[in-house]
Amino acid sequence: MSLQRDYILRIIEAFAQAMARILTLRKAGQHEAAKQEIAATARSLLGVDLGLLEAIGVGPVAAQLGHPDEIEALAKLVDERAGVERDRGDAAAADRWAGRAAELHALAHPR
Repeated sequence: MSLQRDYILRIIEAFAQAMARILTLRKAGQHEAAKQEIAATARSLLGVDLGLLEAIGVGPVAAQLGHPDEIEALAKLVDERAGVERDRGDAAAADRWAGRAAELHALAHPR
């Protein structure tokens, strides 16, 4: 197996494990811990600070990532953040995060 392929598989595995942790935290009602896990995963696997996503918007952050798979991974994390806000009962925050996720999905899969 090539080094590049091995690296990609490790990243995919790390992402899957992080998503499992996030879902477990959400189901347990541990909203703050879920938000921290989402932010940590975005930072460690994608190099994205979610605060930056809020401050400068989706477009510049997606351009920084560049690869559609990375943009899609960020979209999935942002979807989870929207879900956490929905779980907490904050519909306005959930809608904001869901809107960002939709923008990211669209940028990852342009028509």
